[in-house]
Amino acid sequence: MMVADELIFFFLFILFNFNFLIFFFFFYIYIFLFLFLLFLLMLFFFFLFILFNFNFF
Repeated sequence: MMVADELIFFFLFILFNFNFLIFFFFFYIYIFLFLFLLFLLMLFFFFLFILFNFNFF
């Protein structure tokens, strides 16, 4: 998995000639945002599950 990811980064670096540090910086920011949104979504569904379980309506 990691080897494939690094090969993808290498080919992107060849294609677009990015500054590598800036590219990885933004890449990890986007991954962090994606995981954070996933976490919020899980919390949202968890609270919905609790509400429907205990019938607070």
